[in-house]
Parts: sequence; C-alpha cells; structure tokens
Amino acid sequence: MKSAEFDPFAIALSAIENASTIPVSQTDLPALLKTGEGEPSHLRALFGDVDFNTLRRMANILNIDGETLARAYRAARRRTAAANLELDEFAAEFDLWRS
Repeated sequence: MKSAEFDPFAIALSAIENASTIPVSQTDLPALLKTGEGEPSHLRALFGDVDFNTLRRMANILNIDGETLARAYRAARRRTAAANLELDEFAAEFDLWRS
C-alpha cells in the first residue's frame, strides 16, 4: 500500500472549503499567504484552522519569507479576526505587533 504524500496545499484547501461556501482554488493560496487580503472566510480558515507548520511549509514552497507570512497573518487577524497562537508568537519574532 502506497502512502499518500503530505500536501500542505490540499490541507489548506480542505480547511477553507470546510469553512466557506465561497469557492477557492490552489491558485488563490499564494496571494492569501503573501498579503493577508482576500475573502474573509478564506483568511479565517487559512490562518485560524491550518496548522502553523503546514503554513510554513506552503510559504517555503512558494518562496514567501517569514516576515511576509507574519505580516499577512497580522493583516488577516486585523481584518477578519483570524487567530492562531503559534502565528502570534511567530509574528512577535518580527516585532510586528508594535506598529
């Protein structure tokens, strides 16, 4: 029996699809991760329901640096109340909460 490979994009899409009735595709994920802007239900699910390590893996695959991911999370949290304790701690490493 062949084991399935870990696909962070499939995990993220599944989380978003479970939380939103608005369609989403894999092509939407880079912008959400880079900017923290987009459909609010997508952002809440992506940053609130997807595991921090999965988000970091997607960001690494997409060549999104940590500070950009942290800024996107901050924007999503401010606009949509997305909440993720691990991302809060990660963003604090970049001193983003002081601005």
